[in-house]
Amino acid sequence: MKIGHAEGMRRLVALLALGLVALALSPKEVLTHVEAYLEKAPWQARVVGQVRTPDGALQKIDFLLKVLPAGDLTRIEFFAPDSVADNVVLITPKKVYNYLFLTNQLVVYPRKKARIEGLGLSLAGVSGLRGMAEDERVRWRLVGEKTTPAGPVYVLEGAPRDPEEAGFGRMEVWVLKSVPRPYRIRVWDAEGALVLDGSWVSFARVPLEKQAFFDFPPDAEVIEK
Repeated sequence: MKIGHAEGMRRLVALLALGLVALALSPKEVLTHVEAYLEKAPWQARVVGQVRTPDGALQKIDFLLKVLPAGDLTRIEFFAPDSVADNVVLITPKKVYNYLFLTNQLVVYPRKKARIEGLGLSLAGVSGLRGMAEDERVRWRLVGEKTTPAGPVYVLEGAPRDPEEAGFGRMEVWVLKSVPRPYRIRVWDAEGALVLDGSWVSFARVPLEKQAFFDFPPDAEVIEK
């Protein structure tokens, strides 16, 4: 039977649509690709954006994020805002070390109770994007794609089943399509207020050693929480 031009075009469009659906990635697949990419070797990223401070004001945030996948270590070195400038946060599997420059104190928290001193941000749900694809405590969905100066990105949205336990109400992760790494991360609290909006302005593989992650002033006062 001969197929008319209009009918042929409709079938072609339908086939193309099916092909696009088949090629579309699920949120879990995107997060799995990100995790695999970031787990390959030590890396660091410069993150710049805004953060809500304890007084409710949005201020500029600027920090260097260092990650040693083999040791499950994450170190955050702050440059801004002024309230946390020169502070350092080290996240380990069981503890979080928060060095306070102005008082020369090293505050040590159990991982589940940790927060960033001077910002009031909870670290209870922070995993450095490790294990997020398999974490059933957060429901993820792929909300779409956007175009950025660095290229197109997937936009993922995560909602925790228990915001109090997770330490946030909603999270948005932008993932580059060309290289599966975060481009931007936004976090809201349980009331819907934006608490963090950070863009990864640089990313590099670097030879990081475990000992350097625990580099704090030897005369710092250690306070166990």
